[in-house]
Amino acid sequence: MPEITVPIPPEWQLLAALDRPELLDIPLDDAAQAAFGCDQDWYGEHWQRQAGCGPCTSATILYYLALSRPDLSALYTLPAGSQEQFRAFMDQIWQYVTPGRMGVNEAGMLVDGVVRYAGTRAIGLASAIFCIPGLTSSRQPLESFRDFIVSGLSRQTPVAFLNLSNGKLDNLDSWHWVTVTALFGDPQGQLFAELSDSGEKKRVNLSLWYRTTRLGGAAVYFLPEMEQPG
Repeated sequence: MPEITVPIPPEWQLLAALDRPELLDIPLDDAAQAAFGCDQDWYGEHWQRQAGCGPCTSATILYYLALSRPDLSALYTLPAGSQEQFRAFMDQIWQYVTPGRMGVNEAGMLVDGVVRYAGTRAIGLASAIFCIPGLTSSRQPLESFRDFIVSGLSRQTPVAFLNLSNGKLDNLDSWHWVTVTALFGDPQGQLFAELSDSGEKKRVNLSLWYRTTRLGGAAVYFLPEMEQPG
């Protein structure tokens, strides 16, 4: 799966990013390349492949937390660096972040499942949630969304992003969870997120999405309970 090859424009400012994004590189069984985070198409059942973006995103985030923080290593106990092992991990997470008829279409569904899974590993996780209403006039300013993502990435935790409607974005599916790993700003104040989506590294215009999405969505990040999100 190809990663972004277009360089970051020199005038963009890095607002926040994971220090070790390479931890999300997962070697593929049948290719020399690596995936960037997991792909819901790795699931074995048709319904899982169709509705699995929520558990897949959860697995990607838990994997990064386990590999990047010794105190959270129990979140992932299978051998790292293998697509086969990660597929087994995705099946584990599916049991906790389980899509309903409409998928995982609410932040609370993902949060509840991730926290319950962590509890089975004797780890208490706290969550922070930023909701984006479908009604444009009810949304907080874009700067609040920016600050929330910066807050998560600055704490070195990936940010789960639920996009219920992609608006005018042509490189992001609607009704879909992805994992934000870096955030940039350009001189015009536009926000660009680098993210893991279906095993690929992508870059999307978050400002355009925030202005044009018709159904909104949410963003979520997790930290140990002793480091309550703020």
